Amino acid sequence: MKRVLLIIVMTFIGMNVNYAQEYKANVSNSKLYVSGTSTLHDWECNVKDFQGKVNAVIENGKLVAIKSFDFSFKVKSLDSGKSAMDKKTFEALKEEKYPTISYKGDKVTLNNGKATFYGQMYIAGVSKSFETSVDVNLSNGVLTLKGAEAFKLATFDIEPPTAMFGTIKTGEEVSIHYDLQLTTK
Repeated sequence: MKRVLLIIVMTFIGMNVNYAQEYKANVSNSKLYVSGTSTLHDWECNVKDFQGKVNAVIENGKLVAIKSFDFSFKVKSLDSGKSAMDKKTFEALKEEKYPTISYKGDKVTLNNGKATFYGQMYIAGVSKSFETSVDVNLSNGVLTLKGAEAFKLATFDIEPPTAMFGTIKTGEEVSIHYDLQLTTK
């Protein structure tokens, strides 16, 4: 009996430690913003508050898989620093009817510090498949996701905002930029 118990204990010691953990966005140490162009100048809107979580599999202290992810923010948390522009942005994104933008998925491929996230992006009442390339790093318990992804507003049936009776018009393409830090705490 002692011999069987010893074999079982040795088997568990020799196995890799493999477990899934939920990492949540640390907003104060992260940056998320949207950028674009217009006929007047380039622009940027910071996302002041957002939520995010990643279900990651860790083996011997290394990231080996991401099982799922979920990121979202309220449209009204977009801040360009210009109230007139923010108002036009909220209108274009149909904020009153669709107050939240979200990106959720359950497929991520990892390859040497790079990842591709596959999921559904939901903007202004429209849900589309969305894929983005991400630089991924796990160090000292902090999971970092960095990257940017451009897309056309028309993909989500969004009319580019205009001002000054249509003389100033937002470009058709915008980019989401992120430098996110996520922790288990």
